[in-house]
Amino acid sequence: MSPTAALTRDTVEMPYADLVRLLGRHGSLPVPRAVLPSDTPHLTARQTSVLALMADGHGNAVIARTLSCSEHTVKNVIYELMSRLHARNRSHAVACAVQHSLI
Repeated sequence: MSPTAALTRDTVEMPYADLVRLLGRHGSLPVPRAVLPSDTPHLTARQTSVLALMADGHGNAVIARTLSCSEHTVKNVIYELMSRLHARNRSHAVACAVQHSLI
């Protein structure tokens, strides 16, 4: 992991470029089939924007400022994203999005 990766309270945030390198090096992250949806999930434009900013390693406050919305809205969007992607955490949501070519 690069020195720019940040350890937060519940998650590890990784810059998008590092995640792509990691996925490219190992083919894909080992994700149980039961966790992945059978077809590609459909995301709203807001969800895709939040996901892309998450992939770049930004936290909720930066995402909220960038998208001109509240942190509460960002948390709700992330909650819905994780539900649609059947993700366990933020990093898993980004990995699923990359795997499904959503970002």
